[in-house]
Amino acid sequence: MSITDLLPVRISWRDRPTGKHRESDAIDLLQCKLAGARLLIKGLRLQLDDIDREHAETVERIDERHGEVVRSLEQQIAELKRRLDIGVKAESVVTKTQPIPVITPVVPLHQSPMANPAHVPTWAQRD
Repeated sequence: MSITDLLPVRISWRDRPTGKHRESDAIDLLQCKLAGARLLIKGLRLQLDDIDREHAETVERIDERHGEVVRSLEQQIAELKRRLDIGVKAESVVTKTQPIPVITPVVPLHQSPMANPAHVPTWAQRD
């Protein structure tokens, strides 16, 4: 037994002819490469699955945050609509219950009868 018998790959000598037994070494080498390629593919698929899982979690977090923002904006819009409705109703009630007296004809302020401190408007006079 020589040291070349202990090596996993046989070393060919220049004077030694290559025979049919060399084909089995090539087949073994290709089978080892195939097994290595399969392990590499399996590892890459596991990495891809991890990345897909992380991506799905990120998308889920973004969707949750988006939902929170949309709900918050919908609440703000509803509150603003409610306030606007209250303001419009209050303004219409005020205009119905408190009509503004119109002085006709319109005169400049210094000529107005109310500019005279001795003048008492008709609505404030006692009967």
